[in-house]
Amino acid sequence: MKLAVFIVSVFTCQALFAQSYVISGKLTSPDGYPVSNARVYFQKNADYRVRTDKQGQFYITYQAGEYDSLRFEHVAYQSESYFIGKKAEKRALADTIYIRMTLSDKVLASIDIVATEKPDTLFGTQDYSVEDFEFDKNGNLVLLTYEKNMQSGSVLKLIGADDEVLDNFYIAEEAVELQTDFRNNIHLVTEEKVYLVTIQSQRFEVYLEDRDYFFRYVVPVIDTIGQNIYFSNYSDLYPAFDYFEFNRADSVYTCLLKIEDPLMMELYRSEFKYVDVRTKLWAHQKQLETGIDKEIWVGATVFTNSVYYTPLYAPLFKIGSDSILVFDHYADQMVLYRPGVGKVDSVAINYHKDARKSGWEQPLIQDEKNGKVYAMFSRAGYTYLHEINLQDGSINRSFKLYYKYVERIKIVNDEVFYVYRPFESVQKKYIYREHLPAAL
Repeated sequence: MKLAVFIVSVFTCQALFAQSYVISGKLTSPDGYPVSNARVYFQKNADYRVRTDKQGQFYITYQAGEYDSLRFEHVAYQSESYFIGKKAEKRALADTIYIRMTLSDKVLASIDIVATEKPDTLFGTQDYSVEDFEFDKNGNLVLLTYEKNMQSGSVLKLIGADDEVLDNFYIAEEAVELQTDFRNNIHLVTEEKVYLVTIQSQRFEVYLEDRDYFFRYVVPVIDTIGQNIYFSNYSDLYPAFDYFEFNRADSVYTCLLKIEDPLMMELYRSEFKYVDVRTKLWAHQKQLETGIDKEIWVGATVFTNSVYYTPLYAPLFKIGSDSILVFDHYADQMVLYRPGVGKVDSVAINYHKDARKSGWEQPLIQDEKNGKVYAMFSRAGYTYLHEINLQDGSINRSFKLYYKYVERIKIVNDEVFYVYRPFESVQKKYIYREHLPAAL
């Protein structure tokens, strides 16, 4: 359970025949963040409602002597009430009233929307399985396929109308996946190499790329707005990273937000105390050679291989044409930025809490066309998609995908695409499509 504090002060005003009070208050989360868009009303007069503003403040009029319960409701919190009786009125006249309310941090029970019809088969054949897929800039379907396994015989296929195979590119080494960068270019990643995949006149043109350059300078870039490039220095071997904004016009770097898991960082650095002497001597030597702290060397090589380490996940998304949203799962915040302005606002999020019980899974998925962001939950093998309210961070109804254990989920223009093969069947992996409701 979480505690949210309502700071309520009451001011009096004189009406012509009756005395009334203007009750003002502020609703905050346990971490001190305002709870916006909460409903506030009196139980006897539920038609008269007000809402908290972005600062969590509200103002509501109360008639003296009515002795009524003031109700507080928010989609992410448990509904609570505060009774204003004779003693409360006297206390209100004398001083500010401070009320501590108990709110729930549990993920709210959702209404599941289940597909009533089987999903459409977007593409499938018994000749080969689909491991991964992407849509190029012109809407062509690019498939990474294999006949028996991914270690040998992987093939890129370009699919046209009526499932016609327009072109093939045979891969000599073990393929891993397809990736789309911030410019919507498709890259084929193998165990040892990276290729840029382009399509000209319905034919593949595939170019070998510098693998180090790709992972150092292309993968960290998330998106752009005008002259601004947004990227991070994320490493899966360190429990902290920064988001940056780079302005190409004036070559200025700005650190937008520092992401850190405090508990994981403490465990990460304390690992140095428990390793053997030889490892400590090695870490001291690496510190002298590189200037990087010895505790980081031990944490990166030893602690990251333990069952206690989990890489950070705090994604950044471009929203619309002029906004950036960062989902900081370690500070429990959704933070809004705008170019040239910086941090504009932040709201509390809690859908990621108690993931073992709720089934929350990484990653968050953004619709590639309309920018909606979905949280993904897994329960009994089924995947549930909850659209995140980008105004207040809450999640409402969910959509349950038809099949169990689906893979490679993508959302494009309110349509969900994924790879699936029925359990213990001889069917190859197909691509399926389901339509999301107009609003979740």
